[in-house]
Amino acid sequence: MHDSHIHLAMKPLNENWERDTQDFLNLGGRKIVTQGTDILDFCETFELAQKINDRFEQEIVRSAIGIHPTVFQEKFNKKNVDEIFESSKKFLNRFQDIFEKEKVRICAIGETGLDYFQMKNFNLSQEVISALKEIQKESFRLHVRLAKENDLPLSIHAREIEGGINCVTDALEILAQEGKGLVKGVFHSYTGELSKLSDILDMGFYVGFNAIITYPNGKDVREILKNTPLDRILFETDGPFLPTESIRKNKKATIRYGRSAQVREIMKIASDIKKTPLEKLESATDENFNMVFG
Repeated sequence: MHDSHIHLAMKPLNENWERDTQDFLNLGGRKIVTQGTDILDFCETFELAQKINDRFEQEIVRSAIGIHPTVFQEKFNKKNVDEIFESSKKFLNRFQDIFEKEKVRICAIGETGLDYFQMKNFNLSQEVISALKEIQKESFRLHVRLAKENDLPLSIHAREIEGGINCVTDALEILAQEGKGLVKGVFHSYTGELSKLSDILDMGFYVGFNAIITYPNGKDVREILKNTPLDRILFETDGPFLPTESIRKNKKATIRYGRSAQVREIMKIASDIKKTPLEKLESATDENFNMVFG
């Protein structure tokens, strides 16, 4: 059992790492991939991974670093278009410098990708939205090139406007152009249209599933899981986000955030959805994890 996507540098995970890791191990957990999403959290991501591995005297946590696509709108949305491009270019140059220095410490590049969903939460002009989309694409192109040049997998975020397909279509196009069929990785927490799943699989990518499959409103993602072959499934928590439904509805629960120990519950639900014995599901997805991150 592995957690292929979590953010250990975020609170409250970074404050409860010893307890949370022990609980994960007690349930049969083995490996965790923690994802950096901004230059500001890279150092803590590396330090926490090392601290956990030292404490438990084995390599449990592996690190990935990347620039999350929503970082650009959070940092630069109040600038004009020219300033957005100039500031973003400098920011990406800093990321690339850090990557080159630290790449021996990482097992993957991510979390990176495109996000057209969150832009609706900002009061942005169409001109600024177009600029931010172009910056996201340029960032993703850089990440894909680095993955190809360094033979590293990608952890991809592609969050669509509800009912749309442009975000995933653009991500796949960039993967084809820059990766040239030589990059691998996972579309983490995929919530896009079922119609695009075959394109993702045809390009050789895996799909990450988390506690969304336990939610009453997770019907569409459960359908995606049903249609994803066993040899392309990965499990994740995306903690501290997305605690399982049993945690969300239990008002007496003292631990209310997503954490790696919850992968076991996610897998049990997935076993029912896939009509596959839990042992078979775990064996297959452990092998998938090793294929991607090993």
